[in-house]
Amino acid sequence: MLSAVARKPHGGADRISTKAKLADELLVLGRVLVNARERAGLKQSEVAARLGLPASYLSKVENGTRRLDVIELLRIAAAMDTDAAQIVRELQQELSDASSRA
Repeated sequence: MLSAVARKPHGGADRISTKAKLADELLVLGRVLVNARERAGLKQSEVAARLGLPASYLSKVENGTRRLDVIELLRIAAAMDTDAAQIVRELQQELSDASSRA
């Protein structure tokens, strides 16, 4: 049996959340999604309705305050009649551009 001293707690005061670590990248993803949605000529509320979700969901994604998984990205792209691979390419380019400016 491990003593309480030998165990390492999960998290802790010095733990940084994944969301916080990816804050800048999430903002870039949000901008890419806004651009794709605007190119498609759609409003947030229209995309959200196609997804069957509240507009606040898409707003949080576009503002970089909500993380996405791959399935969610695919569904958002489909709701915008946009190629998900194109969104990923744009995201990669934006992130590359941002890192070269830093």
